[in-house]
Amino acid sequence: MMDSDKTPISSKAAAEKAAARKGLLSVGVKKAVLVVAMISVLVGATLTMRSKQADAFCVSVPCWACGILDCILVPIIAEIIGEIFEAIIEENIEDHINSEENWVVEDFFEDFWVVGLAEMTEYLSAIGMYQMEILGAMLDAKHQLETQRLFWQLHAEAHKDYHPSEEICWMGTAARGLAASEARGNFNKRVLSDKMMDRQLANDNISGAQGVQRDKADRWNQFVRTYCDPKDNDWRTAGSGLDMACDHDGPGGAGTTGATNPERKNIDIDYTRLIEYRRSLNLNYADFPPAMTTDDEDIMAMASNLYGNTVLSRGLARIDTTKVAGQKLYLLLRSIAAKRSVAYNTFATIVGMKSAGTSDTVAPPPLTRTFLAAAFRELMPASVPDAEIYTIIGENPSYMAQLEVLAKKIYQNPDFYSGLYDKPANVARKSVAMKAIDLMLDRIIFESELRQEMLLSVLLATNSREEFRTLKSKIVNTKRAQD
Repeated sequence: MMDSDKTPISSKAAAEKAAARKGLLSVGVKKAVLVVAMISVLVGATLTMRSKQADAFCVSVPCWACGILDCILVPIIAEIIGEIFEAIIEENIEDHINSEENWVVEDFFEDFWVVGLAEMTEYLSAIGMYQMEILGAMLDAKHQLETQRLFWQLHAEAHKDYHPSEEICWMGTAARGLAASEARGNFNKRVLSDKMMDRQLANDNISGAQGVQRDKADRWNQFVRTYCDPKDNDWRTAGSGLDMACDHDGPGGAGTTGATNPERKNIDIDYTRLIEYRRSLNLNYADFPPAMTTDDEDIMAMASNLYGNTVLSRGLARIDTTKVAGQKLYLLLRSIAAKRSVAYNTFATIVGMKSAGTSDTVAPPPLTRTFLAAAFRELMPASVPDAEIYTIIGENPSYMAQLEVLAKKIYQNPDFYSGLYDKPANVARKSVAMKAIDLMLDRIIFESELRQEMLLSVLLATNSREEFRTLKSKIVNTKRAQD
């Protein structure tokens, strides 16, 4: 606490203190005067004192010592002295009371009590702030720990949710070449359709362009050397069956008969062995110039047997197409070619979907066929060599082969079902991937149904052609009769 002489005093307090000092000074002067008067009276009384005979219980003063004026002055002086002492006493008491009040108000209250209360308030405030700082630090630590726990919880959830399973990698990797393979299959389909149409319309550099008989002869020579099986047609001994038909150079020649490659015997008419059974065909028209392969030759031979076994007439050059009859004949032939193209479109579509997919044999990343082979490997014994797997799926798996892995083979692996006991996020990803695969299959089925509807409509129009002509003739005759 601060000393009283060091505590600043207000102007009012200073004035009060000055007045108190002035009062004390006047009191001192009065006291000095009173003392002098008392000394004077006592001295005078002593000098004028007379011996008197003492009365009982009193002190008498000799008469000779008393002057005439003593009896008058003494009471007056005593009264004055009493009044003076009474005033002095009252003033002294009042001064003491005022001094005590001033001490209580100014010295004790202002210098000690107020300062003490202020310092105590400051101390309590400081201590309270320190306590709130401790509480704030505890709250900060609480929020920090909760935020840190939430951060690590979200970190763990993100790590769990964004860590795909192996099955998702199967789907994503197997599907990465689907779009390119589908585009290549559509291109091969278009080329096959154009080649078949060129054969029907006798374009240059096409088999059968010179005439129907030449087309038959070329195809027979191809059959003898490539597809003929001497064991057909009830073969029993040499010279029976198709031995004579399959002789390359006729009687007396080298005696070579039938197909030079046993695996290609009757392949031109065996749809199951050539197309249905195989997942990928070695057929690719996207490369320029396209390489002629055995699959390309076999497919064209089968298409010639299935669609347009007898090509359209090449004798139109002898018909005058400037006349109505010639024009009708030519339009009729084009109608037949159009109907054959509708039927051939389905065959070309299937072949395009099974044609060679995208070639990534020179790409540095792992190849698409490698992942597809791994999917097949999971379903086969470990002793099966890789060459056998690639024989099944093809060196460049087709769009159909890739789709088969996505829509069928991965579900035949038991690991797929055990992998469903996985994180919810991965299960949701698998569900979405399966839905996408299902949509692809639905699209293929829808396109197949469209082709089927087109075929049925063409078949219906062809079968009802005679009925239509009869009905038309009746309508015309009825109209003429009415006219």
